[in-house]
Amino acid sequence: MDKRDYYEILGVDKKASAAEIKKAYRKLVKKYHPDVNKEAGAEDKFKEIQEAYETLSDESKRSAYDQYGHAGTAGFNPGGGGGYTDFGGAPFDMGDIFSTFFGGGSGFGFDFGGQGGPRQDIGSDIRYRIRLSFLEAMKGGEYKIKIKREERCSKCNGTGSKSGKKKECPVCKGSGQQQQVRNTIFGQMAMMSTCQNCGGSGEVVDDPCDKCKGSGVENVEESFNIKVPAGAYDGMVLRFRGGGNAGRNGGAVGDLYIEIEVEASNEFERRGNDIYSEMSISVYTAVLGDTVPVKTIFEDVKLKIPKGTQPGTIFRLRGKGAHVLNSEKDRGDHYVRINIEIPTRLSREEKELWEELKDGE
Repeated sequence: MDKRDYYEILGVDKKASAAEIKKAYRKLVKKYHPDVNKEAGAEDKFKEIQEAYETLSDESKRSAYDQYGHAGTAGFNPGGGGGYTDFGGAPFDMGDIFSTFFGGGSGFGFDFGGQGGPRQDIGSDIRYRIRLSFLEAMKGGEYKIKIKREERCSKCNGTGSKSGKKKECPVCKGSGQQQQVRNTIFGQMAMMSTCQNCGGSGEVVDDPCDKCKGSGVENVEESFNIKVPAGAYDGMVLRFRGGGNAGRNGGAVGDLYIEIEVEASNEFERRGNDIYSEMSISVYTAVLGDTVPVKTIFEDVKLKIPKGTQPGTIFRLRGKGAHVLNSEKDRGDHYVRINIEIPTRLSREEKELWEELKDGE
């Protein structure tokens, strides 16, 4: 089934400001969150809202969506997560959002994961940016980069303990949660929050590992091969699952995001998958016609110039543009705009020939 337009989902105009998008999103979240709205389809609606906001709230993603539609955001992987706290790496935390709305997180019965037992922290994502020339982006290829990341400690296997054993947290008694009483406009309210002593794991290390100091992770630097697809565009984000930081307390590994920055070209201009360029030909070629070489992003091709070609004429070279993403064969077109070179200095013989042509009119 085709995806709905993101602007339509949030109920905003395509020219809406970031503030307007955020306001619309917050309003919809309050209405459709599954812990608030028990109607059939509320959860699917909520996920749809999350996906739309994730794209439109990010300048790079929004620009890619405006230019390429849903295909342009494929590298961002919107809507790819599970639960209510991570829909494909959304740049916000639902606990913070509901704290803003209701003044106190999960005290109103909202469950953001971990309320039923010890919490496992998902490793944080890592974001890098690489800069490519225009032609490198058009051709794609493999690139090696060095990544600094947190990896599960090799000495204690991520337990943080010398013996590999942990004991129950004396504060939360293994639940990973502790109760706090807060004063609100409704009076005193008991709210459950993450145990500060154990960080929500429900366990504490009795004999910390001397290598990771009890954290369970160690810092490493390693080489990482990334494959950039042909036709990559400026602002494109590639997601590599499991390439991020290791999770604590046995949690899953985060993801690695690579943002592509493409340098502008002095020769070519890209519009979607089509390429535009200009070339100058002599007035003699324009009048008499000829076959001339044209430089495209991959190779030089022959272009036939008809007799009497006028300045500003645009010729279309089919299939000589940028690669269409997720397609090995399809490419856009290349458009060439013709400029005519008018000689500024003439020899005596040339001047006489032009005068003869003039007199012959």
